[in-house]
Order: sequence, then structure tokens, then C-alpha cells
Amino acid sequence: MIEFRLPDVGEGLEEAEIITWLVAEGDEVTRDQPLVEILTDKSQTELPAPYAGQVTRLGGAEGDILKVGDLVATIDDGSDGDDTGSGVAVGATNRAGSSPPRPGGRPKASPVVRRRAGEAGIDLTEVVGTGPGGRILVTDLDSAMASAAQEPSPAPVAVPSPAHPTTPVVAPTPAYRTPPPGPAEYGVHPLRGIRRVTAQHMERAWSQIPHIHGFDELDATELVATRHRLKTAAGPDAPNITLMALFVIAAARALRAHPLMNASIDTEAGTIAVHEDVHIGIAVATPDGLVVPVITHADRRGVVGMAAEIGRLSTSARDRSITSAELRGGTFTVTNYGSMGGRFAAPIIRPPEAGIVGFGAIKQQPMVVDGEVLARPTLPIVVGADHRLIDGDVSTSFQEHVVASLSDPTLLLLER
Repeated sequence: MIEFRLPDVGEGLEEAEIITWLVAEGDEVTRDQPLVEILTDKSQTELPAPYAGQVTRLGGAEGDILKVGDLVATIDDGSDGDDTGSGVAVGATNRAGSSPPRPGGRPKASPVVRRRAGEAGIDLTEVVGTGPGGRILVTDLDSAMASAAQEPSPAPVAVPSPAHPTTPVVAPTPAYRTPPPGPAEYGVHPLRGIRRVTAQHMERAWSQIPHIHGFDELDATELVATRHRLKTAAGPDAPNITLMALFVIAAARALRAHPLMNASIDTEAGTIAVHEDVHIGIAVATPDGLVVPVITHADRRGVVGMAAEIGRLSTSARDRSITSAELRGGTFTVTNYGSMGGRFAAPIIRPPEAGIVGFGAIKQQPMVVDGEVLARPTLPIVVGADHRLIDGDVSTSFQEHVVASLSDPTLLLLER
């Protein structure tokens, strides 16, 4: 009998939330078969079985929080006596195959598959899973969605026309906006998942960091034109060169010129760490909440490489395949709330970082150009700084560097 306990994988992991059980008590599992999906520091991962055998006990329910060392599951491997597993199996015998899906009960599927199924209106109880233990994979869902798409659609409903009562017209399909993410039903909801982790991080940030913010607007005429030329020159097969790629490059170059903005303060230790590497986190909105993957060595990347990395990390964040390593080590953060249409905001700094820069939506606004008031595409920018470490002169100088770079994006292509 093996007691499999939550292992200490390092990187500051203290606890994990049970997201989805991929097995049930009584199931036969093989070694390395996924047992459970857990959430650690906004990244979701699977814990594999360290031994083959029969699952005799699960260590908690979905939504429970496990500390390092807590029981994940008990597996009967056919040996005598008790043993404790830490997540690494050595010399385990593989005596059992994957168990077939059992009728009834909750289908085995990851949150990503469940969310996609809900959006597509697919009943997972009617989908045949080809994964271990009958688990429903993304490919299984794609096949089910393809089959559903081949079914004939209901005919449009004909209703009388007010002007011509005898002439039927097709009733238009109403257009609805996508509902906001998060709990939508009235009532009390448990604080779980990414929202729980976000709440912990933001409580720490707001209680520990005295924020100062600086606001400005810049003429984005050349920025918009440059992005268009870059996309055209790169061609259709190149990564999508978004404004975010140019924002991150501008911030990275400004951090090189203002190293104190790329620093961390530890008041308990009485130290200031000025980081040599520039690792920029990018805020990505997902259906489950905000996730901030980190672009390593952002100051060394060109436009195409930056665009490719942003696209890769954003996709991984949204489909919940992002790893813990890709969420750690940031020294500064860039957020583009303008992608949602917002203009001005005061973003919160992520500890232990000392700064953050945010960008709003580009909109036509009156601006003085060569003594004339003209309509120009304007880009709002805000810089937040930790006032324990950074004074207004440093944050303002950093902000002006970013403004100058984005006002004349040629500088971004020349600087290294």
C-alpha cells in the first residue's frame, strides 16, 4: 500500500488546489498515468501515479487545498505493509492497465475540455474518451464537435411582417455580448482557482507597496503606421505583430536605461536588488482570471521574436498549459488593458517587482500639432512605481523614455 503525498517541487510551492480528479476510488492505474490536476501559483499541472495499482483512497475533494506533504492518494500496489510515496517512483512494477470508463458519474476531462464543451453545447457524458481511464481529450471533443456541426440546423422561425401580415419574414438572431468572466450566478461562491491566488497576491501588493502613478498620452500616428508596415513586410506566415510586442520592447529598452525600475526592495533584509536580466511579465486575461506569464530577456528580442513569444505564452495561459516556470522570475510587468477598450487605469504592482506600465485603447482625440488642433490617434500610458524604492523623478524619466520610443518607433528598431 503506497501513500502518495504532495511533493515539494521547490520554487516556493507550499500548497496546491485540487482542480479535477482524473481517477476514482477503485480504479486501476498504470505508473505515470495522470491522477489529478492541481493548481499551483496560477499554473495547472497533472500529478502522475508514482506506482501501478488500485486507487483505494483520494486525499480530498475537488476544490480542496493540499499542503506539501498532505495525502494525494493511496494506491494498493500489491505489496505488503505501508509505504509513503513522494511523487517519484523507482523500480515500480506495472501490473495494471488503464481502467475503462465506468458508466454514470462525472466524465473525466480537464477544465479546458469542460469549458470548451460548455461553450460548444456538447454533453461530455455522450463523448467517448480515448485517454487513460476513459479520459476525454481535446481531440475527442474536436471529433464530437465536428459530428455535431454536420447535423442539420433548425430552420429559421418565420413570423408575420407588421407591414405585410401575410408575408412571413425571418426573425433575426439576437446578438448578445459575451458575459464577463467569473461567477455569474447570484449567491455565495467559494474562493477557488486562479481567483484565490490572485486575491492573495493583490492583498499582499496593496498592503505592502505604496503606489505612485504617472499618466500621459502620446500621438500614436507613427506607432500605428509602423505596426502596419511591419505586419505587411513580415508576411502572412509570420507571427502576428501586435501593439503589445512594441509596448514590451519599449518598456525593456527603458528599463535598460533606468535600472532602478528593474529592481526589488526587501525592507526586512534591508536590501535592494537591481536585476541584471530584464524579464517582463505580460498580463493575459483568461476565462479563469488574470495570468502573468514572463518573457525572459525581453531586452534582447527583436520585433518578430517578441511577437512570437507573446503569442505562445498568451495561448498557453488561456488553454491552461502554462508552466510554473513560465510564471516566475518577472522583474517588471506590462499590461495592455486597452485591448478591452479601457482608456485609463492605475494598475497594481506585482511583488517583488518595483514597477508596472499600462496602456489604454488608442482613440481619436484632439491634439496640438505644429500649433494646430488636429484629430490624432492617441495612446494613454500610465506608469506605477513602488515609492519605497522609486521617486517621481525616476518613474517620470522612465515614462518619458517609453513615450519617446513609441512616438517614434524607428528607435525601437535601431536600439539594442
